[in-house]
Amino acid sequence: MPGKNNILLKNGHVVDPLNDVDSVSDVLILDGKISKVSKDIVHENEDIEVIDVSGKVVVPGLIDCHVHLREPGYEAKETIETGSRAAARGGFTTIMCEPNTNPPIDNVEQVETLMKKVKERSLVNIYTKACITKGSKGETLTNMERLASNSSVVAFSDDGNPVLKKDLMEEALRVAAQKHKPLSPHCEDSASLSVRDISKAKLGFLPGELFENEANYILRDIGSARSTGCHIHFSHVSLKESVEHIRKGKSQANITCETTPHHLLLDRDYVDNDGERPNMNPPLRSKDDVESIKKGLSEGVIDAIASDHAPHTLDDKKAGSPGVIGLETTLGLVITKLVNPGIISLKDAILKMSTNPAKIFRVSGGSLLPGTPADVTIIDMNKEWIVDVNNFESKSRNSPFDGWKLKGQAVMTIVAGRIVMRDGNIIASS
Repeated sequence: MPGKNNILLKNGHVVDPLNDVDSVSDVLILDGKISKVSKDIVHENEDIEVIDVSGKVVVPGLIDCHVHLREPGYEAKETIETGSRAAARGGFTTIMCEPNTNPPIDNVEQVETLMKKVKERSLVNIYTKACITKGSKGETLTNMERLASNSSVVAFSDDGNPVLKKDLMEEALRVAAQKHKPLSPHCEDSASLSVRDISKAKLGFLPGELFENEANYILRDIGSARSTGCHIHFSHVSLKESVEHIRKGKSQANITCETTPHHLLLDRDYVDNDGERPNMNPPLRSKDDVESIKKGLSEGVIDAIASDHAPHTLDDKKAGSPGVIGLETTLGLVITKLVNPGIISLKDAILKMSTNPAKIFRVSGGSLLPGTPADVTIIDMNKEWIVDVNNFESKSRNSPFDGWKLKGQAVMTIVAGRIVMRDGNIIASS
């Protein structure tokens, strides 16, 4: 019987932006690592599973840099196990979870507890972001120095709570710069931490209406990034004005950003199958904003596509909880609505869904370089399917794309040389 971590992928169309590969090749995986990528690999070792992937696309494992796993504290919405299964089903080999759990991930002990569970229960690689402030309350910085020393912590974020006080944000940026960790603020308004509760002098800008301050935060924080030298990664950019601030700011500071499928494809007039307007934060924007986000993506202003997978129970959504899930739909949406129409190329899609996230957050992956862990996603570009939330691996069903017809889907997910998803079926550890 072939070794579980020894695989020869034959005749696939390999797309690896980092190594500038875009051609039919074989990929040899030995002992869980990429061994060789070239044409017509011959290997006589019987301890290898040979898989013919003719007509399929072979890419570095997809990386989602913005996922809410909800554990600890909100396991009715999602768990590490179910979230990792959803990731594997969607073609993701690595995900990065947000720290807005209960308790929040704001100290090293919480990180260690989380990672112990990850090791026991996850099918994919999981990293975490840690809170900028204690409890994400915007008052006192966490022990960022100690948190930064933990290799599982890839960035700092207070998730849906923006850091309102400019001086506190600048202090956080200085510490993060010293520790070579990015800050990943959510430049959105929070229902619990209102811009109306703080003066313009402390905030650093004159606030606009609620849920309309994204571009204000971004402009403020670009200035602070410039003065501190910190790398800022802006989450889920959704406004035309935000894109323009980032476009200009990239020449002045170390800035990257992401957007989501729902902000790329839906506008504020969209209604789902139930006749409802999806509720998320940032909210859906105007058609003009959507077109600007697409343009920013195609021009390279926007560096990454992330799902912002935000699971909720049905009761949560009825009560008004913002957020939609996306681990199992992001790839199909990107291929169907962005790659196939020519808005971005397949190579650029993989750049934004694998190579760039690995580079931004300094994690393993993002390429098929020999000697690196064999995290690989295999895609059938011609597979037609209909989104059906009732078949999701995620515990939650809050997708605005339920019923959409898509073309293009992951058919195999390989993590460290081990197949964890094949033809839509999860393969658990034995």
